[in-house]
Amino acid sequence: MHVEFSGRYRIGGGYSFDFVNLGDFKPLTYRNDLRNFDPGLSNFFLKKYFVMLGASVYRYDNYLLTVDANIGGYSLGKNFDKAVITKGLFFNLGTTIEREMSEYFRLFVRPSYELKNYSLAFTESGQSIKHRFNAFYIHVGATYRIPELRRCFLKECRIQINHAHGNREYRSRVHPIWKKQNPHYGENYPNLIKYKGKNKRKLNPY
Repeated sequence: MHVEFSGRYRIGGGYSFDFVNLGDFKPLTYRNDLRNFDPGLSNFFLKKYFVMLGASVYRYDNYLLTVDANIGGYSLGKNFDKAVITKGLFFNLGTTIEREMSEYFRLFVRPSYELKNYSLAFTESGQSIKHRFNAFYIHVGATYRIPELRRCFLKECRIQINHAHGNREYRSRVHPIWKKQNPHYGENYPNLIKYKGKNKRKLNPY
């Protein structure tokens, strides 16, 4: 969840629950002398909690490009011995390409790269080994913005702009979620019926 302000900047936070497939650990030094290490664990769940900061940098028609960063902590799950693991923060940097379907509904694609590591201590020797745990992500999904105004309560109301009944303002009830909702009169139906379907083949629809 995040809050947008000044029409450009974003600040928020989140929690994610990721399924991770774990391979062999490969040494970063002495690669010719040390073999890969099999941790004996193939899959586990990774929990992450983070703060999100972002800013929109470019807009073209209904498309919006945003650069953002997630900064926070993570948990490796109960299959790891947390007593010998020292973790740091993770940093996830990405760009989000959004398609505005309506005032409240957006589709997005977000490629990102994440930096994180932890140190595994050996109590017998007092030394530790640092493990990098970086990852590349491509997220695809949808976002929904909570409307500021309550939906109009009159079922027969067909007003397309924000309007008032009595002393209270309401938003339109005739806009479907997938249509642009910065409404002006007639925006739901920009083309007249006489120019649609079989009528558009006629030289004179009337």
